[in-house]
Parts: sequence; C-alpha cells; structure tokens
Amino acid sequence: MSIAYDGHLVEQVSYNLDLREPNQQALRAVARRLDDATPGTEMVADLATGVGKTYVAGGLLDYLYESGVRNVVIVTPGTTIQRKTIDNLTPGHRKYLRGMQSRPTVITLDAVERGEVGAALQDPDAFKVFVFTVQSLLRPRKDDRRRADKPHETLGTAVREYLEQADDLVIIADEHHVYYSESAKKFRAAITELAPLATIGLTATPHESTLSMRVFQYPLSAAIADGYVKIPVLVTRDDGIADLRTQLSDGLTLLDAKRAAMRAYCDQVKGRTFVEPVMFVVTSTIEQANEYRDLLAGADMLGDPDQLLLVTSEEPDSTLAQLDHLENPTSQVRAVVSVSMLKEGWDVKNIYVIASVRSMESDLLTEQILGRGLRLPFGQRTGNPMLDTVEVLSHHSFAALLKDAKSLLEETLGDRVEDAAVVANPVAGKRSSGTPLSEQGDLDLDFQSKTESADIVIPGPAATDPDQLELFDDEEAPQGSDGSRTHVGVSLATMDARVAAAQASSAVLTRRLEPRSPGGIKVPLFLPSVVTRHERDPFSLTQINLASVEALGRQFADDNAPTLTRKALDAERGKDGSAHVVIRDQHEQVVAAQTLIPFKSIEQDLVTRLMRQNAVAAATSEINAATGIARAFMTGAEVSADTPWRAEHGRLATTRLTEWISTKQTSTPTRVVRTVAPVKWPEPPERHESRPPADRHVITKQSEFTRLYPYSGWEKSVYEVNAFDAYSTEFVIAGLCEKSSSVRAWLRVDETVPLRISYQLGAVTKSYEPDLIVIDHAGVHWVVEGKRDSEMTSPVVQAKSAAAAEWVGTVNASDEVHETWAYVLASESVCAAAQTWDGIVAGGQVSR
Repeated sequence: MSIAYDGHLVEQVSYNLDLREPNQQALRAVARRLDDATPGTEMVADLATGVGKTYVAGGLLDYLYESGVRNVVIVTPGTTIQRKTIDNLTPGHRKYLRGMQSRPTVITLDAVERGEVGAALQDPDAFKVFVFTVQSLLRPRKDDRRRADKPHETLGTAVREYLEQADDLVIIADEHHVYYSESAKKFRAAITELAPLATIGLTATPHESTLSMRVFQYPLSAAIADGYVKIPVLVTRDDGIADLRTQLSDGLTLLDAKRAAMRAYCDQVKGRTFVEPVMFVVTSTIEQANEYRDLLAGADMLGDPDQLLLVTSEEPDSTLAQLDHLENPTSQVRAVVSVSMLKEGWDVKNIYVIASVRSMESDLLTEQILGRGLRLPFGQRTGNPMLDTVEVLSHHSFAALLKDAKSLLEETLGDRVEDAAVVANPVAGKRSSGTPLSEQGDLDLDFQSKTESADIVIPGPAATDPDQLELFDDEEAPQGSDGSRTHVGVSLATMDARVAAAQASSAVLTRRLEPRSPGGIKVPLFLPSVVTRHERDPFSLTQINLASVEALGRQFADDNAPTLTRKALDAERGKDGSAHVVIRDQHEQVVAAQTLIPFKSIEQDLVTRLMRQNAVAAATSEINAATGIARAFMTGAEVSADTPWRAEHGRLATTRLTEWISTKQTSTPTRVVRTVAPVKWPEPPERHESRPPADRHVITKQSEFTRLYPYSGWEKSVYEVNAFDAYSTEFVIAGLCEKSSSVRAWLRVDETVPLRISYQLGAVTKSYEPDLIVIDHAGVHWVVEGKRDSEMTSPVVQAKSAAAAEWVGTVNASDEVHETWAYVLASESVCAAAQTWDGIVAGGQVSR
C-alpha cells in the first residue's frame, strides 16, 4: 500500500495534540516522505532533546491510522523506554498523550496471549501498536526460542510471522541512533527483517551513517535559541575556587533555591504539583562516581543516602527505571551521579543543576549532558528565573567565560550566535540591546571587570514565554509591539549573582500582594456591570383590529368541499368485431358526505387556540378579546348554526388565524433594556507574581520597557505592583497619575477586575476591558483607554469609544450606581504631550 500525503490531516493531528511548531514540521516532513517512499524506506527525524519527540510519535500514530495503516511497531532500545511508551499510550496515565484520537490496542509480548489482543489481531480494522524492545526481536539461538517466534495460541502463527506478512507495517524506531552503533548490527537486522513498508527513526543524536536518511532536523541550538526549553545558566565562582567539595556545595545551594521556588510556585498556582528538583552530576569513571556519591551523602551535604542515585553500567535497565521515577511527587532523590556513558530514556523534567568533573568541562554543553536538564516542567516558562533555568556549574573562571563567550556559545546557540548580544548585569524588566559579540567573540577587559552576570539575548520572543503577541487578534494587538523584542538564550553568572537572583525569586513567589486604599478610597470597589437585552413591548389581543379579523375570515367563506367522481363502465366492439370494456367519467359530480363541526364548538376552539399563543396573559380582558376575535372571524367566514364548518375546513381556517395572530405578536416593536448592577471587587483579594518586580523608575523610554512585566514603585495604585501592555499609553498614563495632585487613586484593569464594556462590530457583539480606572479628587471614576495614533480612526476603536460613551450614560442614569463615571480615550500623542492627568483629560476624547 502507499501512504498519500494529506496536508489537512497533518494540520488536524497537530491541532488535536497541540504540537509545537518544530514537532508539526517534523510530522509534515515524515508525511511527505511517506508519500513517495518505496517499500522498506528508512527515514530519520532529528529533534533536539526536550522538544517533544514523544508527541511526534503520537502524531505519527494518529496520521498513520487515518491514512489506513493498521499495524505499527514501536521499537525501543530497552525496557525503560518501552514502559514509558506504553504509559504514553495508556488513557488515564499521567504521561498519556492527551489529544490522541486513534486509541490503539497496545500489544507487548507480555500481553500477546490475552483475549483482547487475539481479537485485535484477527480484526483487520483494529489499530494495533506493538511496543517491543529491540532485544525481543532478535533471532533466537537454537537453545533460546524467544516469545516473538512462538506460535500464538489464537492465530496459530508467531507474532513475528504476523508482522512479516502485514503489508501495511510501519516501524517507529525510538532512539534510532542506537541501532547503528558498531555493536548493534543484530539490532538493525532485527528491524529490517520484518520487511516494513517504512521505518521512521526518531532521535536527538543521529548516527553519522544515517545522515542521508534525515528528512527533518531541529538541533539543540535551535531549541535553546527559540525558547522551547529551559535557559542554560553557566555558573562559576568569581574567587576562582573550583575544588570538588566547593562545587558540590555550590550545586546544593542552587538546588535548595530551586526547591524553595518550586514549592512556593506550586502552592500559589492551582493544578501544579511539587516535584523534587534534582542535581545531575556527571563523572568519567565509576571510581569518580563513587567519590562524588560519598561526598554528597556526607553530613555536611545531603546527609541521606536515600536522596542519592548512583548510575553505572551495572544493571542499566533497572537503574534507568529508577531514573524514570525521579519526577514522581513521592520521589526523595535530590542528586543523580552518573558515569559519562549515558543511556537513552531520560525524559524527566526536574533536572535543575548540572555538574561534572573537570575533565568533562568541554562536554557540559553537549546534547547528552545539557539536554538532560532542559525540559520545561510545566510545558512553558513560568517567568521565574529559578524555575525557567538549568544551572550548569563550570570549572572556568567567570572572566574566562566572558573572554571566550562566542566560541563557548556556538555549541548551544549554533548560527544564532551571529545575531546575539551580551547584556551585562541585566536588570529585571529593563530591556537592553546589549553589546554585540566581536568577530573573535571576546569582550573588552573593562566590560569583564564590571560584570557579575550576563545574558546572551537573541532577537524575537521565546516560543514558550507566556503572553505571546501571537495569541492576540490583529484588532486586539497590544500597543508598543515595535518588533524589537528579544529573549534570553543563555546566561553567564557568578555564584554570588545566582544566589542573589535565587533569593529574589523565592521572595517574590512567597509574597502576597493585597489591595491598598490609596488616597483614602475604600476597598473593595463597586464596579458597575451593564447587561443589555432586547425586550418586546407587551402584546395584547385587545390590540387586534376586528375589521381585519373579519376580512381574514372572508377568505374562508367558500368551502371547496371534495366531490365524488362517478365512473361509467360501457362495452364497445372494435373494428375486428371483438368486444372490450371502456371506463368513462360521468359529467355530473356528487358532493362527498362530510363530518360537520357544531357551531358552538367552533367558537370555543378558536378562543382556546388564541389564548394558547405566547405572550397572551390569562386575564379576563384577554379572554373577552379572544371571544371577540373568534366571532369576527366566524362572521367573515359566514359560519352560522345552519352553515357550520367541515372538520378539515375548520382546521385550515383556525390555523391561518392563529398564524396571523403570531405574526402580530412577533412584529411588536422591541426596545433595548440595560440593567445596571454593582459588582463587588476585589475577588480574590490578593495576588501573586512569578517574576521579581522591577522598579518602574528605571524605565525611561519605550526601548527599555518589557510588555506585561511586573513593575513596582506605584504609590497611588490599588496594587503596588502592576504590569502593562504598552509603554507609550498605559505606562505613561500611570506615571502621570502618580505625580498629579488631582488624582487620588488608580487601578490597572486586567482579567481579575470585573469591568467589561460591550460593543458592536458589524453583526457581532464583543466586549473589551479598558486599560485603567482613575479616581480623581472630585470623586469621578474615569474609565481610561489609550491607543496608538494609527489606531485612533480604526472602526474597532471608534466602536469601542461609542460603546463606552453609551455605557457611561447608562451608568450615571442608574439609581443603582452612587458614583459619577466618565470615559477618556487618549492617543499616544496626547499621552506624550501631557504633563499631568489633567492634560490627559484636556487632550483626550471625553464622555461623561
């Protein structure tokens, strides 16, 4: 069979599984290759560690299923990855790939004799996914008959034979490079002997001999540069001390900081479960591993051997099984010590500190080591510097790191280094264009001597940062998005700088921001909520013109009763003399006998039907009006005791009358009714921040402003910390409020503040939240909206402005609201020219 490329299916599968952009590209590349592949084709998708190869595998299963494939084998290099793969395909398991649509029958050699497996094997429409270790597929020796080669009780044939005979078999080879090592020829043969339609290899480190098979590549450098993983921070000591005990002690200090931040974050964010952060220590030999393990277990370090896990070449599968449980909430392991011969199968997300022996310093930034600590624990970044980073302890001095920055970073950022810049001693929340790296990559000595930390920034936003601009519709795009955004790719820092950052990170996560009462205002506030609905004027049968009713009844004065047509049978003789029967219609017709409705029942039926109409009140006046309508209709229809209706004619007439009355009801004029009710705010009364707030006073221009970053230093705000969409409008207006004597207090409106204004855009009703509420010394509550100059004449802004003006009029006219409200729309130019809040009111478009 062939697997034709279906671009729409790729899009649908990507949507269902919420695939990241690189994963969707990988799925599309494989799908295109399958389209022109000949039987036995082998291809490789090369995706960096931490980007989500597991989701690519899930997407492939859904794509293959919808394409008609019913037999897939997932080959793993060991039992640990096999178990993980089974967990990924098991609904209800915490690692299940939510969003998968195919729901395959998962088959292992342990389960092959089960009844449901046998039924699936005999059902050609069942989607079967075999999850085998490559060892279980090896050809048996004479004295060792493996289960894959034993005849199945139900099928009467071995599983291997079943797979070899399947004409739609596709193999997904996880950690594909393993099967191409010098010692893996038998492994490779075990896969190819199944004669699959295609073999799809997934790996982060493809073997050199398979590069020609590669259909997609997304290296670690791209994952780091694009922000799909944690930010690596290279940490060193400024004092040059780099002995073993000091390095491990530094690692545990940072690990404790990660632990405190993780616990505080999980306490404040609903749905987050605390998992112990882990330090990963890499050594060259088992002897070194034992030395590190013993030091860490000492009373001055962890002090508990149960908090350590030693990984050696002995019993690799059982050890890796323990590694796979590191991110269980019940795990107490805080450090993993491993020799450099790392096995595949790691995909835990809670590695937060990485250390190595001095001889392995050059390997720290490689895929196999750094990749173990890059996965994001919550799928995207939190904004907190301790939770979004992995600390990599370096033996080099900080000056040495800065001196050779470019060559050092080429391993992690690849070609992106050419666009990177260095920001020395970065200030949280303050953007800086930084200093470009020279051709040689070194930085001048004056720069080095004053630097304790440095961020390597790359143009554009990070893919997994919260509050991405791409989440906004064009009409709702925040102001100030001038395309000059950058994000951190890698950081360099001294130990002292990281400890200080850790303290700030933990402090902000445990800090609760409670609303204040600046200027003597009272909190909670009562914010008006306006609900708009359309109501029809009350309908009454007394409004019906009886002459119109009688005219309608006249349409039914003539009863076209059905008649009987008589048939006459006659006999005629043809020209040949033969006789035959002829049937003819008689010209005279006779009216058919009909059942007549009694006269009194006709009036009663009409009144009953009229009173059943919607919006007719069960009142005496309505009953009298219904009786009058019934009699007028009967008069027009010339119905009397001597000439009552036939049943059929009566049903036709009464149906027409009731439909006519219904039309009168629905044509009643409608009117807009606005209900105003105060909503008590705040609810909840306190907030938390994930990022250490920046002092607002350090931001003096647009290029330094970071969108939606928390800024502190607000005296008149209900909250002392606030974040803004735009510098040129919201941030500037807030600053003017702070220094204006006419302003008592202000509040930044966000999703927690229940102030929404509905507006009409074409036939669609939408709602929006204004930027600020400003309370002046006269007690007026101002709804404030700031817009770029280029937006002021747009239909959307004009619709919002008109709706806000109407909202203000409705609120001020309501006896439910006891404050005076007003609205001001201020352009970017007005904000720039105004010196005080009064200037905003004078220059803006005001409704009150």
